[in-house]
Amino acid sequence: MRTTLALNIGAIVALAGCGTGEQGAAPDEAAQAAIVEILDAAQTQADRVAEIVWYTPETLHKYINGMAPRFVDAGFVILAHTEWRDKREEGPGYVELDLYDMGTPAGPMAVFEAPGPGEAVALPGNISAYASAGTVEFCAERYYVRLIARRDVTSQERLLRALAEAVAEALSPPPSAPSP
Repeated sequence: MRTTLALNIGAIVALAGCGTGEQGAAPDEAAQAAIVEILDAAQTQADRVAEIVWYTPETLHKYINGMAPRFVDAGFVILAHTEWRDKREEGPGYVELDLYDMGTPAGPMAVFEAPGPGEAVALPGNISAYASAGTVEFCAERYYVRLIARRDVTSQERLLRALAEAVAEALSPPPSAPSP
């Protein structure tokens, strides 16, 4: 009986950190599945070069330290941090794609900062994005999306835009059928 109880407690403790790589609350599985589906749609433009790194409200401070409370207060559910390389390019450059599930459509707007120098960019699904050298940011539904080109920013501009378009398209609702 004690052995069974100890094994059950051990399993519960192990599962508590499951999916984050760290101790903390288990991530929301439905939110994770939705994000994986969105990211899979982006793979037509690029290859994900590493496993998805997941952050929960309990672990977000390890990624965006001082900004974590602001995101959590705005309804943050889970973050998928990924890195991508263009299928046709070689070299050290890559793009980081961070997809934040903010829980409700109001959540992304609460964390999106006023843009500095840059330009407005139209993405699929009538989504407005903000782009500056090496960065694209936008909000769609309950998601805040940030893409950043790393190492050799100039050669990553095409991939940056292509990934932003692919993610925006995956987040856009399908066109409604015409009424009969």
